[in-house]
Amino acid sequence: ITTDAQTGAVSLPIFQASTFKQKSVGDFTYEYGRTGNPTREGVESFIAAIEQGSNGFAFASGMAAIHAVMQLFEAGDHLLITDDVYGGTYRLMTKILAKNNIIVSFVDTADHAAIEAAITPATKAIFIETPTNPLLKVTDIRAVAKLAQQHNLTLIVDNTFSTPYWQNPLVLGADIVVHSATKYLGGHSDVVAGLVAVKD
Repeated sequence: ITTDAQTGAVSLPIFQASTFKQKSVGDFTYEYGRTGNPTREGVESFIAAIEQGSNGFAFASGMAAIHAVMQLFEAGDHLLITDDVYGGTYRLMTKILAKNNIIVSFVDTADHAAIEAAITPATKAIFIETPTNPLLKVTDIRAVAKLAQQHNLTLIVDNTFSTPYWQNPLVLGADIVVHSATKYLGGHSDVVAGLVAVKD
């Protein structure tokens, strides 16, 4: 996943093309940069591999990644969210999702009794950030995963601060992992990106 089959380059090149030549009408590997690009596919394969997931997805920012995941939910759905969460995530949950009639409740996800007490018949998912940004509060992913499974809820983990180097939420029972790759995965303050990895 990190080499270029055509040239043998040990680092995957950055393909900047927006359009690609078709062999004939409808016969192509890539048609348009928005629908597919070998560089993005390389990054998506990489995040899936290091998070030990089945698939990866790359986005223009961490917030774009989280927003895309939130599109899994519909009006009337209820989500439980870590009470100390990144400001952009908080605004997405309280301003944008509210317009779509998705109900969110903020809860201390380190307190399993508090999570269980907040679950309603409309609850569809638990979204945790651990450690949190900015207060570095920690949630036990494995314990929350067990609780989510008992209630048939999707567990989404923002793994931005730990990165896959320190923890793999999918291995611990999460269903979806999100990253702001702008931060530690990018590492050099020269990229804005978001990543998602999924269990299946």
